[in-house]
Amino acid sequence: MREEETAEFWGGFAKDDLMQRCASLHQMRREAQEAKGAEEIQVVRRTIAELFVSGKGIEVGAGSRPFPIPNHASCFYGDVRDRSELAKYFSTDQVTFTGHIDAQTLEGIPDGSLDFIISAHVIEHLFNPLGALHESIKRLRSGGVLVLVVPELTQNWDRRRPPTTLQHLIGDMADNGESTRLQAYIEHCRYVHPEMTGETIQESEIEHLARQTMAQGMDLHVHAWREEDFWQVIQHVISVEDCRVEARLSAVNENIYVLRKGL
Repeated sequence: MREEETAEFWGGFAKDDLMQRCASLHQMRREAQEAKGAEEIQVVRRTIAELFVSGKGIEVGAGSRPFPIPNHASCFYGDVRDRSELAKYFSTDQVTFTGHIDAQTLEGIPDGSLDFIISAHVIEHLFNPLGALHESIKRLRSGGVLVLVVPELTQNWDRRRPPTTLQHLIGDMADNGESTRLQAYIEHCRYVHPEMTGETIQESEIEHLARQTMAQGMDLHVHAWREEDFWQVIQHVISVEDCRVEARLSAVNENIYVLRKGL
């Protein structure tokens, strides 16, 4: 046992000094846990990439943390923002960007032209997730794969909000999510804002602030899912699209699904 591991060692320190040391130790522990979690995620992502990613494809919304790609694959990195906008959004110049792609519509990409599509922590930002999944599968060649990474509701700022239901998403297909858009901003103000800031908004003020935030175009998680909720979404997709599930797994704060288009 080291000296600093005994109660006697700390007995001579002043209270203020101990408070600072405890705060520093907890910060170091958190940073170590986050680093370990990030490495676990990268190991899982690299394994998925080696097993399923090959040929020519795209990643939408890679931002500052692109999905690992094997050397034998080529990838176009697309986003609705340009490079300077991405650098501002992620507060770093280290962003990955090739050209414009709208993750919702994939407009401009020919049907059946890609071997893979990667979408990591993007689908929760879209107003019509089922529509986006449909468009993605259309763009894949026969045998192509969609790698989908979805944040786990219980492990992020969304932990207090109700999970988005499959029926909600089916409704979004009808009007591209227009009728439920305000609901997303209300949920953000009611459940997510307090988690992020420690500030609770009065119930009487929530809708006003939500409308104001929506008018400003704030980018947020429009939808949120636990793994079991999004698994229902996946089951619905494979029941209406020509694809099957190749992989389903979780790592730290994200859930990963690999869908393969039928041959």
